[in-house]
This record gives sequence, C-alpha cells and structure tokens, in this order.
Amino acid sequence: MCAKKKRRFIPMECNHVYQRGASGFNIFYDREDFLVCYMILSVVAQKRNVKIVEMCFMFDHVHILLESQNCEDMAAFIRDYTSVFVHEFNSSIGRQGQLFHKSFGSAPKQGGKKMRSIIVYIGNNPVEKDLCRYAEDYRWNFLRYMVSPHPFSVNVPARKRSRRLTRCMKYVTAVAQSDNYLNYRQLHNLFEGLSVEETEFLTDYIIMKYYPFDDSKLLSFYDDWQQMTDAMHSTAGSEHDIVEQWYHRPDDIYVKMADYIKEHFDISPLRRVTILPLSQKKALLTQLRVNVGATLYEACKFLHLNFDQQAKC
Repeated sequence: MCAKKKRRFIPMECNHVYQRGASGFNIFYDREDFLVCYMILSVVAQKRNVKIVEMCFMFDHVHILLESQNCEDMAAFIRDYTSVFVHEFNSSIGRQGQLFHKSFGSAPKQGGKKMRSIIVYIGNNPVEKDLCRYAEDYRWNFLRYMVSPHPFSVNVPARKRSRRLTRCMKYVTAVAQSDNYLNYRQLHNLFEGLSVEETEFLTDYIIMKYYPFDDSKLLSFYDDWQQMTDAMHSTAGSEHDIVEQWYHRPDDIYVKMADYIKEHFDISPLRRVTILPLSQKKALLTQLRVNVGATLYEACKFLHLNFDQQAKC
C-alpha cells in the first residue's frame, strides 16, 4: 500500500478518489466546464496509464474509481488533470487561485461486496441530490454511454447533418486522435451557431470520442448493465472510508441559480460569477436568495463568497 497522510492507493486494485471544491465552492457551472474537465481527465489518464472504472461529476465535487499498476501514476494523474483543468478554467476568465481543495480523499476497494457498494454509491450521487430519478438519467456519471453512443440526443444520420455539425465532428475527431483536449475557446467556437439538438448531439459525440472507461472492469461485478443499474435503483450504496462534505439540500438549486442568471444578467460564460467584484457578488447573492430561494450557504458556494463573512453581515 502507498500512503501519504490520509491518501491511500493500492496498485492493481480499484481506488475511490473524492475531490471537492476549494472552500466547498462550486467547480462546474455549465456544459463547457464538465466537458473540458472530462476531456483533460481522459487525456491525462491515458498518458499516466490509469484506468477509469467509474466517475461522477457533481457541481462541487468529483468521484473517480480508478486503477493502475503503481501508486505513483495514480497520484500523478490526480495532480496533473486537476492542475491542467484549473489552469484552463482560470485562464479562460482571467481568474487566479485554487479551484479544488488542496487535499483529496482516497480509499482502496478490495472484494466484490465493497466494490459493488462503491459503484452504486458513485452512480447514485445525482439521485441522492435530487438531480434525477434514476442514476442512468444523469449525463455526468456517464453510465448511459456504456450502452448507447448518443443517450442524451437524437442520432442524426450523416446525410441529415448540417455542414457545420459535420465540420465540428471532424475537428473533434482530429483533436482527440492527436491525444489532445479541446480548450474552452475551441469548445465555445464549436458550439456557437449549432441548434439545441445539434449541441446535444455534439456533446454526446465528444464524450464518446474521449471515452476513458474500462467498462469490462465495472461490469465484472454484475451480470450486465441492467443488473448494475437495477442495484442502483434499489439501494444507495455506501462509502465509510472517506469523510465527505455533505449538505442536506437538493443540488437542483444550482441549476435554478444558473438559469436565473442566464435569463436576467449578461454574465457569460457563467463561470465568470467567480470573478465578479465583491459588491456585485453581494448584490447578486441577495437576488439569488430572494428570487430563486437559495440559502445563504448555497449562494455563497455558487458565487465563491466566504460564508462566515457573509453570515456576519
């Protein structure tokens, strides 16, 4: 076993990694954030010889179930993908500072019972936070991509694709085949001008082009995909080896805050809320509480405001 403080990895075994936002703040705001992080993670996993067994992106934290031949590659993978993503996130809006909490939780999982429990636990994160009814209905735990290349969009036959969509797909393929990721600027340019249906289709296409998952490893603990998702429907799973930051309210409040800001304010991309002047953040905080129903804690997380300081005001 490799150990450093509370970080534990076991080579050739599955290891659960939990990362949360710095100060508990949100990490992801919209489609671009999820996709850029996903692509970077996929590229770095390949370079570091790390197998991704399962993963789930939530607004303020990340779960990864991974495996590698040595501890050093797993630690380097976490370090590299987070540092690259933070750099891309910050440089895209002129931000400085950390995005993830400095330390992360990790716990090796040995034995079928523990593996099945953690698989269900990770997959069910969005269900527990009321973002969907069933685990497989959430795009950012990637479960549906195991059984369909376009689970959240209508498949557009080649003969019916617009020229722009076709060019976008070719560009994505070329970048993916060169073992690079699409940065924020590239991604924004690709989506600009596409219809809603084409945007959803291209999102699914990008996810499949960068697909990093070892599905055979994940399904080795079940008869098939259906049995795995049935298990997620019947139990929440558990994680007793890592202490997570938990807040009892549903996460759909972050979707509502995002929708409210997009409708009423000229703040684009949405992640720019993290760099607004303090006076603007305070004014926006009040509106999110009054008009959206966010608690002080939720609005502070979303805007990257110190909760203790705002609670004293």
